[in-house]
Amino acid sequence: MITSPAPLSPPKPAQRAGTEARPDLATRPFKSGFIAIAGQPNTGKSTFLNTVLGRKVAIVTPKAQTTRTRILGVCHRPDSQLIFLDTPGIHRPGSSLFNQAMVRTAYDACQDVNAILYFMDAGRGVQEADRDILARLPQERAALFLVMNKVDRIEDPKLYAHLQALSDLPCTAVVPLSALTGYNVDHLLTLLTTQLPEGPRYFPDDQWTDQPEEFFAAEVIREKLFLNLQKELPYSLAVKLNTFQTRLPLTDKEIWDVEATILVERESQKGIVIGQKGSMLKQVGSMARMELERIFGVKIFLKLWVKVRKDWGEDVGILRALGYPAPEERQDDTAEDDALFR
Repeated sequence: MITSPAPLSPPKPAQRAGTEARPDLATRPFKSGFIAIAGQPNTGKSTFLNTVLGRKVAIVTPKAQTTRTRILGVCHRPDSQLIFLDTPGIHRPGSSLFNQAMVRTAYDACQDVNAILYFMDAGRGVQEADRDILARLPQERAALFLVMNKVDRIEDPKLYAHLQALSDLPCTAVVPLSALTGYNVDHLLTLLTTQLPEGPRYFPDDQWTDQPEEFFAAEVIREKLFLNLQKELPYSLAVKLNTFQTRLPLTDKEIWDVEATILVERESQKGIVIGQKGSMLKQVGSMARMELERIFGVKIFLKLWVKVRKDWGEDVGILRALGYPAPEERQDDTAEDDALFR
């Protein structure tokens, strides 16, 4: 079923999710459940999550594979609580342990959920890779929604053709939307709620994610690196927080000390990240500091270092220390810990 509450163009501005008037709420049972967000890289999954929550819980860049692990986001609505699991883009991982772990994380997140949102880019339409991925999803246990995202970027005739190409795929509904503008987002949330069981509030109303502040701080730094560095370098770096604490003694104005290590794989990459006379590192640090101050509402004193760690993405100990998914079986007994990053 292709479902849309309004003509596909022009896209309408987003309303805040769940704010529409519902006079019959008192008679409705409360619903809650878990929803996986899956799809190929760069299909707008994290943008969708941030739009739904009305705040940033997942970093977003134009580069594919920005999301590296499972990100939980909680959408609080008057009659329901929707718990989203944003996942890394599913791709061909090759021999890379890190890429294999990211893909496994995405598939694992789709197990034991009430619904799966499978995202596709409206500019490309459904691809053979999408069909291969969909065949591996547990559709018999979860409601499957095919989401054609980025409809604000293409003309209606092309969009309709892409939607018709989905007609042979079994699913609960096909929903065209724009995560960027908010078009059809609230409609999708309403459809999702119909698929959820009656249940409790798993999270209090003031909690939006299960990620600690330290994880998000490291992600913001990595986002600024992705936005400022070109070509393939962003995929060869990671960020590990060394220090995240309130400065003592306390003063009238609270200050947090944040120190982080940027890992790269080669000495030449270290020079690029630092930049001429430290210019790139200074720019990244300034952008990250300003956003962290806006998010946390305190003064941030940020220090960044760059360290070369050859093939860090193949080292199980480092992956685990970074908080990234890693192979379940260790390939050696050499445990890596935070000392690696100092």
